[in-house]
Amino acid sequence: MELSAHHSLCVHGFRGMGYSEGFVASLAGIVARLRDEPGIRVRVRVGSDAVCRACPSLSVGGCMRYGQSVVRQDERVAQVLGVEQGQEMDWDDLRARVRGRVAPDDLAALCEGCPWLSYGVCAEGLAELRAGLPLRGAAAIDRSPANPPPGR
Repeated sequence: MELSAHHSLCVHGFRGMGYSEGFVASLAGIVARLRDEPGIRVRVRVGSDAVCRACPSLSVGGCMRYGQSVVRQDERVAQVLGVEQGQEMDWDDLRARVRGRVAPDDLAALCEGCPWLSYGVCAEGLAELRAGLPLRGAAAIDRSPANPPPGR
């Protein structure tokens, strides 16, 4: 499975929010697979990955919504995790790096500008990880016009 460096953080905070119903369903499946198959091989990416494939903002040239800012975020996170573009490892090894190298308070700098940061779910997920709890995941949340996803 291809997983961007920054998505190795995001998956811990996934609580069913996303950019579209298809995106949420796809991410729920990815999180469930990571949770249920901790030995799954992951190829670390800087740029689009398995999570991005279901995003309505993905184009041939990359992310139409966030552009190069998401690539820079991947680069920052990859550096902190000590991983390189294309590096392959077991998910449980990457998860251990996240647990040992990223505290919830680090997200303000690592994820600066991310609209999901204000929800606190990523910090909550990392706190759970550091407490030794399993990857939680979530059922889809209503994304009706009365409950839209945040912008970035």
